[in-house]
Amino acid sequence: MAISILFIISGASLIILAISDFTVTAFVPTGEGKITALTGRSIYNLMQRLAGHNGRNRLLNYIGLVIIFTIITIWIVMLWAGFTLIYAADANSILVGDDKTPSDIFEKIYHVGYTLSTLGMGDFVPGSDFWRVFTALVSFVGLVIVTMSITYLVPVLSNAIHKRSLSLQISSLGTTPEDIVINSYNGQDFSSANTALSDLAAEIFLYTQNHLAYPILHYMHSNTPSENISLKLTALDEALTIFMFHIPQAQRPDALQLQSVRRAITAYLKTIAYLDLTPEQPPLPRFELIEKHTGLQLARTSPSETHELYRGLDKRRKLLLANVRAGGWQWDDIGGEKYETDLDVPFTPTIRS
Repeated sequence: MAISILFIISGASLIILAISDFTVTAFVPTGEGKITALTGRSIYNLMQRLAGHNGRNRLLNYIGLVIIFTIITIWIVMLWAGFTLIYAADANSILVGDDKTPSDIFEKIYHVGYTLSTLGMGDFVPGSDFWRVFTALVSFVGLVIVTMSITYLVPVLSNAIHKRSLSLQISSLGTTPEDIVINSYNGQDFSSANTALSDLAAEIFLYTQNHLAYPILHYMHSNTPSENISLKLTALDEALTIFMFHIPQAQRPDALQLQSVRRAITAYLKTIAYLDLTPEQPPLPRFELIEKHTGLQLARTSPSETHELYRGLDKRRKLLLANVRAGGWQWDDIGGEKYETDLDVPFTPTIRS
């Protein structure tokens, strides 16, 4: 009797744990079950080690896929084990269909498996009315979990495509923070960046909300720098810093557009605030490169001014660096490769009047 009670309690605990983790992960907009979170981070760290913490390793492209199917498998296995333990509490819970003799533990495992998958093969039958109702419940839970797992998978893959599209959208503005600034100069000011910034603010806010709703998106890695969101958001944020603090006020892009994109990136950074900050600060932007290409004299570039300014930006930039390194990259990788391919004719805009 004591063993039967132990089986029921253990089985019910596994079922409740699996269903609660699944519910929080799939239905709570800003939630992630503890099992899901632990599994995701463990697989991510393992595959990063296997890839030598090299963001360009193609193995990392499959992290998200491996995590998704591992989590779904864990949910199913926990339910399978939990229901099997409850059936095992009663020797007569499941009977062999032909001669109505009690089934053994392996036959109960088999029965739970095909009931969860809603196959309903009928090799074994419940031993009483209670177990008939319980079997119907097992079948219903299996139907819900399998259906909703697929439903959860579809938007994750869709948002992973949006994530890559956003990265390419930022890459098209320039390969480095300095390039983004230089390419925005029309010979007089940087107003040409206004339209791009307006579009990016909405896209980054959308990505951040998707990131909260589907935390597994954080593990979706691209080994191509121009398609990697961690690198591209870092490059864009550094470009915003240059626009906001080093470009003379009369020539900056619209202040509202700058503020909107900056706050969108801030919202994203809050979702990765759990990362440990790096001890060192990232290098300063290459002010001389911008001055050379635009012919402008940038503001607040003296050693004392940059020291004061970037001390205030220390936490933000260190978090950006920590996020870059978490993906197996270094700060120099934020520039990535040139956006042009052998399908393009090299284009150098005339930026000086």
